[in-house]
Amino acid sequence: MNAKLLLGVIVISALSITAIIAPLLTKHNPAEIAIEEALLAPSLTHPLGTDQLGRDLFSRMIYGARISLLVGVISVGIATLAGLFLGSLAGFFGGALESLIMRFTDIMLCFPAFFLILSAAAILEPSIFNIMLIIGLTNWMPAARLVRAEILSLKEREFILAAKAMGVSNFRMISRHLIPNALEPIIVNATLGIAGAILLESSLSFLGLGVQPPSPSWGNILAESKSTLGVAWWLGLFPGLSILLTILGFNLLGEGLREQKE
Repeated sequence: MNAKLLLGVIVISALSITAIIAPLLTKHNPAEIAIEEALLAPSLTHPLGTDQLGRDLFSRMIYGARISLLVGVISVGIATLAGLFLGSLAGFFGGALESLIMRFTDIMLCFPAFFLILSAAAILEPSIFNIMLIIGLTNWMPAARLVRAEILSLKEREFILAAKAMGVSNFRMISRHLIPNALEPIIVNATLGIAGAILLESSLSFLGLGVQPPSPSWGNILAESKSTLGVAWWLGLFPGLSILLTILGFNLLGEGLREQKE
């Protein structure tokens, strides 16, 4: 295991475990308002301080990690499944179907991704479910192109030609022989995609189009800190660092997997 992969595994494992055992790590309710404790600096009682409503920032950050990981994993799962389906159809059958799918993919790639997501988020009601769906359905294109390229390479291999000669059905050939052998680059792409999805969710929440208060999200915690940066530095520092470390962790994991494969 190379250094990048090891460091990425450590960072993401620590973040995942923290999110899973969140109720055991803090005694404060992340939505509990205590105006008399507003804007308290970090202390033993409140390790990361409190916000302008007196809510414990440590508990909000931990529960916010749950949302970030959930959005990242599920939205990339949606994008990967869509990419697998369309890319495998295009690569295996070729011809007019391939041209239709790949031209549609090219058209989708012409639109600036963030503005496409921003427009969809503005039209639909802001919610965690909608954010996951929007990010997933606007980020399947790289996966589709990658799967198509892998299928085009694999379908000329001897074991596929042998399966054809034995009369194996197209569905079985794609699902049992081609896709499993194309999974390595797809997993690397998905890992890097989770980092981008978390950043997108944080950006949308920061703009008020993502996860809505009182549900804690690193993006909306960061947005709430704008009015108090001069007097409560901790409200902007800790969510910003969390986003940075999480994205760095997933990028290291993805790059490490890529180097391991090579």
